[in-house]
Amino acid sequence: MTIAPLDDLSIARDRGEFDARYLAFLTTVADLRPSLHRYCARMTGSVADGEDVVQDAMIKALEAFPGEAEISNVEAWVFRIAHNCALDLLRRRSRQQAWLI
Repeated sequence: MTIAPLDDLSIARDRGEFDARYLAFLTTVADLRPSLHRYCARMTGSVADGEDVVQDAMIKALEAFPGEAEISNVEAWVFRIAHNCALDLLRRRSRQQAWLI
């Protein structure tokens, strides 16, 4: 099954491609994206790096979306994933800079 772009969720919903929980999750994540990008851009110090982190976090969140388990606070869960992705990027950047010295 292919995943429809977030803009095409209503079409996918009408065709019955998503269950209600997954559709609600995708809608919530789409609504969080602007604030998530601001947070990641501030953490990384760069708008472009913040966008990369958001994309990585979105992919990880979609991959980790639990099939049967309940997520009590989706916003906190997604922000934690983004926070960890940003820390990973900062660690990689630090190691690369140390390597160049």
